[in-house]
Amino acid sequence: MRIIVLNKDLEQVGVIGVVNTLIWTRRYYKPGSFELHFPAKYYDLVRKGYGKYVYRTDRDELGVIRERNFTESDKAQKTAFVKGYFAEELLNNRVINDNYNMSGILEDVSRDIVDTYCISSGSARKIPNLELGTRKGIGSSLRLQVTGANVGEQLYTTEQSQGMSHRLAYDYVQNRLRFEVWEGLDRTDGQNVNSWATFSDSFRNIRDAVYNQDETDYKNVAYVAGAGEGSNRTIVEVDIRTDPSEERRETWVDARDLQTTYTSGGTQRTYTAAQYQELLRQRGLDKLTQFAQIETVNSNVDPAANLVYGTDYDLGDLCTYRYTDVNIEMSKRITEITETIEGSRRSLALTFGIDKASDIRQVIKRET
Repeated sequence: MRIIVLNKDLEQVGVIGVVNTLIWTRRYYKPGSFELHFPAKYYDLVRKGYGKYVYRTDRDELGVIRERNFTESDKAQKTAFVKGYFAEELLNNRVINDNYNMSGILEDVSRDIVDTYCISSGSARKIPNLELGTRKGIGSSLRLQVTGANVGEQLYTTEQSQGMSHRLAYDYVQNRLRFEVWEGLDRTDGQNVNSWATFSDSFRNIRDAVYNQDETDYKNVAYVAGAGEGSNRTIVEVDIRTDPSEERRETWVDARDLQTTYTSGGTQRTYTAAQYQELLRQRGLDKLTQFAQIETVNSNVDPAANLVYGTDYDLGDLCTYRYTDVNIEMSKRITEITETIEGSRRSLALTFGIDKASDIRQVIKRET
């Protein structure tokens, strides 16, 4: 692994030859982040107006420098560090500045938003070196109307409703950032397409487990109220329960901002009743992701056991957690992986579940 520093035009300005500490956090439903500590002699590479990005040669993720620090102690010891976010954060530098309307599968909607506001939006708004990656044709059909949201945040919100995400994969050779919509693999033991990734006390790959379950803020039914007044107001019920016997927990969503008309090709058009109900349903799904049931397991994982990071499991994968001693069993997605490198030592911390519902946090220590 090498750490290459790039300028604002993604041109190489140098290599940080010595890394004291690198904290590299990948996230599924929001941009990742990084923190890099190094000898002060390399600080000139990252000073403001010169170095803007850092690139790890063993990954396709690009870090955007947002904070720079240089320190000299009273013993003349000089150190430096930079912090920032992954390139996905660049999408939040653009807003949906009009009334956006689109229908199609999730991937096509996400690609169209990025193309409209970050690529084909004119030279002043175009994100340099950004292009659309290969289309995979993934996701279910939806209809979306939105105004005023940050591009990146809106993408994550809509994609989360279908368990998907996006990334800006950096191609160092071609010097391009490629927007891709993607979905982690299903590695639960209830399927036979992919290899299983099961964390279990019976496999001796977990220890020191702490379990917590909290459904205080959980909601599973949304009444989404759109345009109209009084008895003429359009209201759609969105029920995400998979079992009708599950306790019904309702919430109200005011979606009056969703308009019944839109402009296409310079012509004003009106949604049919069914199309408008689709818009309201998607708003309800987006809102219910904010009221997820919290189920947390904090556990260390034995690095010498049967599962290898990057081979047997990775960011976004659905995995099985089973603690047989107290009958805890769940299937959750890996939504965050923090890799910390200090000299020859490396540790990994994993989070299963969304931020409000982290289901398992593990610490893995492995010799590099």
